[in-house]
Formats: sequence, C-alpha cells, structure tokens
Amino acid sequence: MQTTALIIAKSKSRRLPNKNNLPVNGMPMFLVNVKKCQAIFDRVYVSSDSTEMLKEAAKMGAIAIKRSKKLCGSVPNMVVYKHAIGFILEDRIIAVQANSPTVEPNLIRLVKKIMENDIEEVMTCHSNYKIYGSIWGLTRDRIIKYKNPRKPTPDVLIVDNSIDCHTQEDYNKIIKQYE
Repeated sequence: MQTTALIIAKSKSRRLPNKNNLPVNGMPMFLVNVKKCQAIFDRVYVSSDSTEMLKEAAKMGAIAIKRSKKLCGSVPNMVVYKHAIGFILEDRIIAVQANSPTVEPNLIRLVKKIMENDIEEVMTCHSNYKIYGSIWGLTRDRIIKYKNPRKPTPDVLIVDNSIDCHTQEDYNKIIKQYE
C-alpha cells in the first residue's frame, strides 16, 4: 500500500475571505502545506474548485484535482475525500488542511508512519482531545465505507497545536508565529 498527501483548498470562505490565498511565509497559505508534504510524500494532490489555485499547485509539482462548487461550502471533508479518491492512485491518504499552515512536518510524518502500520484512520485533535482534524489520515477502504461524515471515528488521536485559520485573529497569530 502506498501513502500520499491530499490538500483540499476551496476558493471561498465565509469568515475570512480568500483565506487559502492569504500570504504566509512568502506564498499563498494553501501552498505552505503543499511544500511541506512534497518533502514527505512522492506525490501530493490538491483538490480545489479554483482553476487558479490548481494552476499554482501544479507549478509546484502537485497533482491537481478539480472539484465542483457544490463540493465546497458546508460540505463535510469526507465528501471531498470520496471525490478525490477517484483521482488518487495510492491506498492511504493523509489529508492536511490548507488553512493550518503552522502544522509541523514531523506531525505529518508521524501520521504517515502510524498509517503505514496498518491503522485505518488517524486524526489530530486539540490538547483537550476535542477532534480537530488539521491532519486526517485514512485508507481508501475507510473513506469508501465511512458511515457519518460529520462524526469522525479515528482509531488514533494525536494532539496537534497548529493554528486552524478561520478568522482575521487566527491569521494574525499565524503571521506572528512565522515572524
């Protein structure tokens, strides 16, 4: 079984307009984790409704997956993963949120290592163990058979202190952390 990375990056955001394209460390936010994943995985996929974002990802060497606008908005990530696996060759997918640019590469590596030891689902969480999901590792089979996409059922939870960007305040914290 092979393992790959998937970044999902929609073009619009209700709370922080254009958040995935806001600059972080000299590049659009969604590309920060693409770059991190390229150092860990042989292939990195990017799923987006934005042709421009997909062009930028492809320039960096990522594999673009175009999705429709109806797979954006309040759609659970699992629905997007189910769409993406139609284009992904590998059997284990490590989804890294585009809007969590402070996630540590070693945490991505840890999720990959755990998944490669025959675990079907790994997710990151806050220090209070509230499910968070800046990284969500799943097997193809688990994605296909997922029961309730709004209620994750990870086999393993890992504490993750990265900042998930949804507001201007979150973005300011991210910029401060990169300074």
